[in-house]
Formats: sequence, structure tokens, C-alpha cells
Amino acid sequence: MIVCFDFDGTLVDSVDAAFHAFQHVGPQFGCAPLTRERLDELRGLHVREVIRVLGVPLHRVPRLASRMRGAMRAELLETPPIEGIAGVLEELSRRGFRLGVLSSNAKSSVLAYCERHGLDGFDFIVAGTGLFGKATALRVLLRRQGIQPKDLLYVGDELRDLEAARAAGVRFAAVGWGYTSLERLAAAGPDMLLQRPGDLLERLVESAEVP
Repeated sequence: MIVCFDFDGTLVDSVDAAFHAFQHVGPQFGCAPLTRERLDELRGLHVREVIRVLGVPLHRVPRLASRMRGAMRAELLETPPIEGIAGVLEELSRRGFRLGVLSSNAKSSVLAYCERHGLDGFDFIVAGTGLFGKATALRVLLRRQGIQPKDLLYVGDELRDLEAARAAGVRFAAVGWGYTSLERLAAAGPDMLLQRPGDLLERLVESAEVP
């Protein structure tokens, strides 16, 4: 079985890095300054809703996302992984699960982060998918790995991650420590709802033990 992880918000707590990047980049795209209180409100929204609330024209979203990733890179490298996730990855790998990353970040950024923080148990990294290209990337991944959708679990922290998994026909585990609020993710009906990293290990081990 393959367990594929989103990067920002799932493996690394990048909320602060994204907040600081937006403070710098957002005004260049006509966005009003973002407060911490406003950020908390936005975490209950889908990314499409966030874009609409911020007033960014759709044709400028790819450029904004690219500028954001560039502005986040240095701070992100210094941000530690989600507490407990490294041990979960190590144990999953030891138990024979194949692990991967699927992210809209540049592959060089993901590789640099994993090397810096010792996250070296991944069998593959698929990156540069763009904000809304993850469904296609998941389908390509299934073909390249030669597996059925039922044998892949995608782990992420946003509603767009869940939608990508649904479109590709794979299962989705929603994490409660990322960008989107746990309540909004739960309402969308993920296959698994994880409140802490250890929940993923427990759920997968339990399912493997069921005859």
C-alpha cells in the first residue's frame, strides 16, 4: 500500500511562513493586510473561497501562488516538521508501507526540506502540481506505480486535497493540524479524520490486521 502525503500543513507547520509571506506579497496583488484574526477566519474556507474573499482575480492566482512559494522558502526550511510525524513515517516505512509526497511546491524545495530535517523515508516525490492540479497528478501516480486506487491513501489538510482524492478515486485522510479547520474537513466526509499524527499509524495498523 502507498501512503502519499501533502507537504504544507501536513508534514510541516507552514502556517506562519505562509502568513509572513502573504504580508509581503499580498499588497503587491492589491490585497488588504492580513491579520491573525482574519487568518483564523479564512482557515474555515475552501481555497477558492479564500481567493474570492481576498479579491484576487483568478488569472493572477498562479502568479500569486508562485510568489508566495518563493517568499516562504527560507522560513519554511527553518520550520520543524509537525511534532510526531517523523516517528510515524519511520514506523510506517518499517512496516512495509511505501511512502511519498505530492505537493504544489517545487520539488527542489521539498527535497531541500526533507534533507534538512531528516525526512528520508520517501519512495517518491511528486511536486509542482499547482493549486488545482493534484487530481491529475494522483491519476498519473497510480499509472506510474501500477496500482489500483484502493491501494493509495492521500493524506492532506485542505478541502482541495480531499477533492483531488475523490476525483482520482483514492481514499483520503484529513489531518486536523493544518490549514483547514478540523470541523470543515469533517463535514466534507473524509475516509479518515486524524487529530494527531499517531492516529494515522493506529488506523493503518488496525486496518492491516483486519482479516
